[in-house]
Amino acid sequence: MSNSSLVTYTRISPNRNSPRNQPITKITVHHMAGVMTVEQFGNIVANPSREMSANYAIGNDGRIGLFCPEADRSWCSSSAWNDNRSITIEVSNSAYGDASGWPIGNKAYNSLINLCVDICKRNGIKKLEFTGDKNGSLTFHYMFAATACPGPWMKAHAQDLCDKVNAQLTGSTPTPTPQPSTSYTVSLKASDLVYGTPGGRQTGTVGANGVFTIVEDKWVSGTKYGKLKSGAGWVIVAKANNTNTSTSFKTGDLVKIASNAVYYTGGGIPEWVKRENWYISSISNDRAVLGLNEAKNRNIQSPISTKYLTKVSGGAASAPIKVGDWVKVTNNVIYGTNKKFTVYASKYEVLELKGDRAVISSDGKNVTTAISVNNIRKV
Repeated sequence: MSNSSLVTYTRISPNRNSPRNQPITKITVHHMAGVMTVEQFGNIVANPSREMSANYAIGNDGRIGLFCPEADRSWCSSSAWNDNRSITIEVSNSAYGDASGWPIGNKAYNSLINLCVDICKRNGIKKLEFTGDKNGSLTFHYMFAATACPGPWMKAHAQDLCDKVNAQLTGSTPTPTPQPSTSYTVSLKASDLVYGTPGGRQTGTVGANGVFTIVEDKWVSGTKYGKLKSGAGWVIVAKANNTNTSTSFKTGDLVKIASNAVYYTGGGIPEWVKRENWYISSISNDRAVLGLNEAKNRNIQSPISTKYLTKVSGGAASAPIKVGDWVKVTNNVIYGTNKKFTVYASKYEVLELKGDRAVISSDGKNVTTAISVNNIRKV
């Protein structure tokens, strides 16, 4: 298997399986949930503790990077079945946040089209087809995990991407595909107030409990107003001065999800997601994106309102670990290796610290193993 000649930057990640065990029949597109360069993405996937990678990534400037040879399976889609069959591509956004719809800029999108054409030609994929599930030759991360990836903009452009790629494969001209505007849903109560303008005069109430579509939003004096699709007016969708908002949380915090929580877009959260603790990978106002779980063996990149979150000790905001602290192992990888050790005890004592390397013991005397401080937390 060859790699794309469109690549201008290469940094091979250790997070991969070599070789893949299936022929290449699919392309999976992800979004980075941020505005990034290929170098920044390379720094992320070079870290073994992140346990993720992609075959290619495209920066906001349109440059293409190779991070996992096509002959190898990347760790990208939360699905070994898909990753073994697919070339995975992470694409930078051009703007940040749900209000923007997580768009992808023209340079990055054009590079994505050209890269998909190149992949299809070299691997014998005659047509890029989006079916909305795993059976198509174009798949998305959300088909295999509880995540919003690749974001509303890329989801809305799925057929457009197929049309433009297939036009180059066949030499035809694609028919323009109408694209829906960016929107999201919120749950409202009948008594929730409706306003004529953001921060303006009250004009009435919602009138009925239900899920409503927001087509535009705007922050005014610490309050986020959303415009109802019906045209009835604006409603309050978030407040920055709540106790559980971005002022209380930071990127890297470890958090627990409330039992009544829903995703930021209003979708239901699976029970297995609620049972685990998650690290915040990014945050904007009241919107937190949950990335890795505490064990660091899942990465969902899913948005949720901070009103549903509670801090758990052990995230970035916690006090540093010291010699003598008792800790819980969150990822049982031996320091400096990809090998794992068996966790027999519920907690371990830190005997020695040197940089990010900790030596831990189950009885405070005998050494169990060395482990990264990123893979343990205080108890």
